[in-house]
Amino acid sequence: RGGYVNLKGHTQVVAARFLPNGELVTVGDTSVRLWNPKTGRAEKVWRFNEAAETLCCSPDGRFIACGVRDGLVFVYDARSRQQVAHWQAHADCEQGPLVQFFADSTYMLSAAVYTCKLWSTRTVQLINTWDTTLLTSLHIAADCTLLAIGSSVGLVTIHSLPDGNAKRQLHAHQAEVWAVAFSPDRSLLVTAARDDAEGLKVWATEEWEMLQVLRGHVAAVLDIGFSPDSSQMVTCSIDRTLRVWRQRPSTGGGSGAASLGGAASTGTWRCENILVGHGDVVLTCAFSPDAKGIVASGARDGIARAWRLADVPQITAADAAAHGVAFP
Repeated sequence: RGGYVNLKGHTQVVAARFLPNGELVTVGDTSVRLWNPKTGRAEKVWRFNEAAETLCCSPDGRFIACGVRDGLVFVYDARSRQQVAHWQAHADCEQGPLVQFFADSTYMLSAAVYTCKLWSTRTVQLINTWDTTLLTSLHIAADCTLLAIGSSVGLVTIHSLPDGNAKRQLHAHQAEVWAVAFSPDRSLLVTAARDDAEGLKVWATEEWEMLQVLRGHVAAVLDIGFSPDSSQMVTCSIDRTLRVWRQRPSTGGGSGAASLGGAASTGTWRCENILVGHGDVVLTCAFSPDAKGIVASGARDGIARAWRLADVPQITAADAAAHGVAFP
């Protein structure tokens, strides 16, 4: 149907994230790859002896980090493309730690099993450590004051940063919380869980009240990404599709649940398009931070895609029926 570039090289793609300059980084199998999404060429490949499982790019564009099985973390300079650090972040850990940088790259968070650790990016010194629930997902708010941790039992714990104190616990779902994401303006938190009939949930961060349930995916949602202005969201699923959601202005005068959490929380979210064509489970998705309307995705079959939303045709009833999905 058009509107995308295929990026081939992995045997599976478990995470995809953008650098601020629009370059795309993917991780899967035993490698991390840096792509030019316009040409579809891999400009750099880093390889490991163990499975590379998690990924993050610093918001200031300086660093790329990945979590490798057995609790290892590797950090690369995005400009020189040289390795600047690697260390054993978590012991007795048979997974790649979840990782995310603070906004200015000064600190990096790693998390695995029950433990979160805050590190100095420059010295790799451990700054703080704390325990939480058995974690399945995490996201740091853009202002670096809050951390959301998704758990294996449906709970979402909100920690303050950098102290790590637990501020609130949301009984968000009934099963593993596979994805959590703050909107860039921090007014919203979106959560998704395994086999949850209620689908995605949108929460206002001011009072931590649920604003809306977003239905449409016919299987579990695995990742969530926001556009830079917080007005759009992309989600991906075991159902092999991505959905693009847009927030519609409120027409109810600003009262009621939909008005909680500030101006950006007013209005409701609606699916405006479905991105189809992946041949396997879509494991990851992300919005480009440069406001050019580019979305990245990666699937279990090893194919990553860069989608230019303005060029992706609107899904039709026939397309939806052919792919076994409902729209709207």
